[in-house]
Amino acid sequence: MKVFKSTVKTEVIYDDKLANKYVVKKEWDKSKKPILIIMKNAGDANEIVQDQTTMYVINNLAKLDYGSVSIMNLFPTIAGANTNDSAIENLKYIQEEVQRVEDVIIAAGTGIESNKEALKRLHMIVAILLDKKVNILHIESSKGRRGFHPLYPAVKNDWILVPYNEPITVNV
Repeated sequence: MKVFKSTVKTEVIYDDKLANKYVVKKEWDKSKKPILIIMKNAGDANEIVQDQTTMYVINNLAKLDYGSVSIMNLFPTIAGANTNDSAIENLKYIQEEVQRVEDVIIAAGTGIESNKEALKRLHMIVAILLDKKVNILHIESSKGRRGFHPLYPAVKNDWILVPYNEPITVNV
């Protein structure tokens, strides 16, 4: 008989009022590479609870031989309205997390193309990532389409990571 044991260490960073969730960090093997993934909206995951998105993120990144992930979003607000203050604080945390990784996945999904505020935030984040010279990636389907969110049915169980193509600039 073989017995395997593992511990997943979790850290979640909120603002003082618990209205904004900036980072969900999950570590399962500190000897392997860390990665940052940026999606659209903060979900239900916390230090104990895993939502479906977090589950698929961890499952796929473990298969791809990563050992930890920092999960962040374009919009960190989980209670109340999005504010400029939360957006600025979010960018600060992204700058901090980028210092720890070589690879960053943009996985906000294809639906943000019509959301000017989401595109504006995405462009600011991509500018930070380009400045830090990290590998910017996104998820591709087996049919060659790109830019998916982790819950998209065609990719949720099997990720192909490919270099990110910056979205078309829109007047924002």
